[in-house]
Amino acid sequence: MALFTESLHALWVCIVLALASASISITITQTELFVPIRELASKCGHMISYLFRCFYCMSHWVVILGVLIYQPRIITSDYLWIDCIVSIFFAVTLSGYFSGILFKVFLTAMAKKTREQEMAAAKEQ
Repeated sequence: MALFTESLHALWVCIVLALASASISITITQTELFVPIRELASKCGHMISYLFRCFYCMSHWVVILGVLIYQPRIITSDYLWIDCIVSIFFAVTLSGYFSGILFKVFLTAMAKKTREQEMAAAKEQ
């Protein structure tokens, strides 16, 4: 029973990490708030610049950091590092799904804002 409880807790931690990673990654790579940081990153080289513009890439690093801190073990073996790798890729996969949902919502919100601006501009004319 204890192993089941630990596995359930690890699953929950991975889900939370994936959702947080998706949100953090979309926020850093897509919003106006982080434009100055993305511009600074572009001065640090091509790969760093790409990292700060690709939400999928950024999510890997956010998940890796989260798994290293919380160490959820979806699969329990004698090798912690293998268990962490499995948990990382499990959480990255979930993060990809969550990012897709968040990105679709983000695009819908941007389209709505654009339509509202166009309507306001049309009323002024």
